[in-house]
Amino acid sequence: MKAKTTLYDLLGLTPSASEADIHAAHIRLVRHYQSGPHGLAPMDADNQIKVIKEAWWILSDPGRRATYDASLVPTQPERVPGPGHVPLADLVQPLKVEISDVKWTPGRIMLTIIGGLMIVGMVIQIFFSLFAFKNASRVASGEVAVEMQERVIAAERRQMYGDLSPQEIAEQEAAAKQQREEAVQSAEERRKEYARKEEEYKRERALQERSQYADRVSADLERAEEAARRKAEWDKRQKEEAERRIDMEEQRRVQERVARERYRWQQELQR
Repeated sequence: MKAKTTLYDLLGLTPSASEADIHAAHIRLVRHYQSGPHGLAPMDADNQIKVIKEAWWILSDPGRRATYDASLVPTQPERVPGPGHVPLADLVQPLKVEISDVKWTPGRIMLTIIGGLMIVGMVIQIFFSLFAFKNASRVASGEVAVEMQERVIAAERRQMYGDLSPQEIAEQEAAAKQQREEAVQSAEERRKEYARKEEEYKRERALQERSQYADRVSADLERAEEAARRKAEWDKRQKEEAERRIDMEEQRRVQERVARERYRWQQELQR
């Protein structure tokens, strides 16, 4: 027969765990199912967290823990009388005495009081045993898990909304839903506005780049034209200088020839 899973098993503890161990296990498991690699579906992880919280709620309180521990104590099986068993009534029967014959001494009165207290204690123990049996039946049937989830949900609602009425809670939830929708719409509008501005920036950047490229091309053309003009002027000056040197050389040759002819005429006249 498979052993029943207890609240200690849910927290990974033993029944002898201390209160500090219970708190530490509760925090560790809640963090694990909230952000750890548990491999469960979100709904299953949330249900597991609620069960762990309810287990911590029961075991963190000494009174609730004592009641739960009492429910874990196995009941004693009914003993079957053996062949040589003598009923207790048969043993007690010969000891019956008349109450009128009993002498009430202080010691006997004290024993009677103690016996009455023991009977009361037995009645209380039977009551707690029945209560523990009922809790065990509820745990087995799943009622405790449902109650745990309901308590956790109620605690979360109390923590979130306090003592508000259901109508006020519904109004707050509707207002919160509207705020979320408005926030989503506002975020979408901001995203569209950002996309529009980004597109405008890209167009302006493209226009600036084309304008800068055109300015560079124009400047390059102007520099090329200026260089061509300067080269043409330099070529012109070089050509003029060459022509001037040719003219000067021609004039020099003419002058030399004239001087030779003049000298020759003078020589002929002297003869």
